[in-house]
Amino acid sequence: MFIFLSACSLLVPLSMIILGYTWKDKPPKDRQGSSGYRTTMSRMNDETWRYAHRCWGWINFVLGIILVILSIFILILTKDNTNFEMISVYLVFLQLGIMVLTIIPTEFLLHKHFTKQGMKKLANFQLVKMKIGIL
Repeated sequence: MFIFLSACSLLVPLSMIILGYTWKDKPPKDRQGSSGYRTTMSRMNDETWRYAHRCWGWINFVLGIILVILSIFILILTKDNTNFEMISVYLVFLQLGIMVLTIIPTEFLLHKHFTKQGMKKLANFQLVKMKIGIL
């Protein structure tokens, strides 16, 4: 039972690692398809789509590695506990919650680098150059 529950408890962080590693460099091709990081902001245009997947991919890749290490540590520490089954279920729900929370930093980064219309925001020095006529 320990091996089965341990394997189940590692599915979420392993999927975070695999999707994060894959999507940070190669987001799904179709923005209107059924897979990918699909929010209103990320689907604005191809540039926001690629940027969102790069950010979300890195965040999930790093968090997935951290969660695998922590999960293995927790599973080993609690394997002799009489409530091991419930602990592994709680662990999976915690992992899912962390995975959902990765939306927050990704959306923050999207809004930091793009306008609400999906146009890339200019850096302050570019705005100054435009005002004085250099660009």
